Amino acid sequence: MSNIHDKYRHRYYYKESYEAAIGTFAVAIVFLFVAILSLFFRTFNIPFIGLAWWGYWLFIPAFFIFIGGFEQLYRNYKYKQVVKAALAQRNFQGTYKLEHIALEIGMKPNVLQRVLVDLRNKGEIKYKFDAESGQIILGQTISYIPSTEYIPPPKKMDEPLPSEGKNFCVYCGHKLESSGAFCPNCGSKL
Repeated sequence: MSNIHDKYRHRYYYKESYEAAIGTFAVAIVFLFVAILSLFFRTFNIPFIGLAWWGYWLFIPAFFIFIGGFEQLYRNYKYKQVVKAALAQRNFQGTYKLEHIALEIGMKPNVLQRVLVDLRNKGEIKYKFDAESGQIILGQTISYIPSTEYIPPPKKMDEPLPSEGKNFCVYCGHKLESSGAFCPNCGSKL
């Protein structure tokens, strides 16, 4: 066990983030809209807070924000390719610790988990988590069964959510069919 961690002790981790680019594109569209609106105000000589004279400068940040959004899309694509390559080496079959796969490819486990969820949601891979050990089981499918009692947790948490006496995962809302220490859908420790 420790020799695996020793092997990857000085492993490089990806520094860039894996996140949705939709927010970046939304901001770029707002900047673009205001810039176009300023041109409209300038054409028809509408003196709305001086937007006709300064608003067209927003084309410049809009351009760079769009570039940032496309960079994020490309970064996410690269992350997915790295994860799919690591799983292809395992023939998309078998049981593995998520941390070992993360160490091998140089990705933090929580980032790897988000990439795996995206790949599974797009139908590119199949997996579920072992409810007892928390290991990822490649090649097996799981159907998400939502719980009616589930309330999504806040984005930032100081400590784990209490899960005693609940028949669903407090992190993803998957209805649990049997007792176990881990959610078979998202792999969260219960």
